[in-house]
Amino acid sequence: MTGLADRQAALVRALVASGEPPEGFDRDALDTASKALLRKRSGGAGESGTLPAPTRRRLPSLLSPRRS
Repeated sequence: MTGLADRQAALVRALVASGEPPEGFDRDALDTASKALLRKRSGGAGESGTLPAPTRRRLPSLLSPRRS
């Protein structure tokens, strides 16, 4: 890999594998995005307590594709 592909791979490593942030990226912003991605991947995106409990329980069905 060279050029753009290397920079993209470095960004992905920084976001999901605790890699060093690529040059020119804000470490705090990447840390925030990384935590959000980890929460999303773990299924905890709707568990922050900001949604009412009934909505949190229904969230998976609300976000599922509708069948015709």
